[in-house]
Amino acid sequence: MEHGEAEDGAPQRTPRADADAGWRFVRGEVDRQLAVFARRRRRDKRKAFGLQLATVTLSATVTVLLGLRTSEETRTWLLNIALVLGALITVLAAAEAFFSHRRLWVLRTTTVRRLEALSRHLDFQAAVAGGQAVDARACAACLGELDAIISEDQKSWQHLRQEPPAAHENRLPASGDSSSVQEPPRAAGSNAQ
Repeated sequence: MEHGEAEDGAPQRTPRADADAGWRFVRGEVDRQLAVFARRRRRDKRKAFGLQLATVTLSATVTVLLGLRTSEETRTWLLNIALVLGALITVLAAAEAFFSHRRLWVLRTTTVRRLEALSRHLDFQAAVAGGQAVDARACAACLGELDAIISEDQKSWQHLRQEPPAAHENRLPASGDSSSVQEPPRAAGSNAQ
């Protein structure tokens, strides 16, 4: 058996090599996740903007079509076109409500910012190490933070999928539940009960 080889013939790894491999793994995984979430963020932003722009443009078109003063025959055509565009607006609004691209864009922006902060921390740890092996505890802490960021994004995504937009604002208190019913404010100096 040669020096530096394990009993099975494989090269023996040093603690420094293990720490460097762990650090490269975490650095690579953070970079990969940052690229994935940045791409998702751009996609969700593009879709949110496109749906919003299309809805506003079609709404303005319907308003113009309904307001034009034309002959009766042309007016019938314009009304029919406005009707079709109105239906299309409804479909686009339903798509936005279902897919929640704007809310996903905000969620992805938060995740990207957290991943960017983690990336800076990794760069800082590497700079502080100054060519030495990075502390295994720091590496494990960074991996734990990466896992927490991804887990939080997943939980937020699931929450978006489970609950319709603004559902918390539309909930009515259950019958007999007076804890969430608020009394209207009383006028100053009023003793009415």
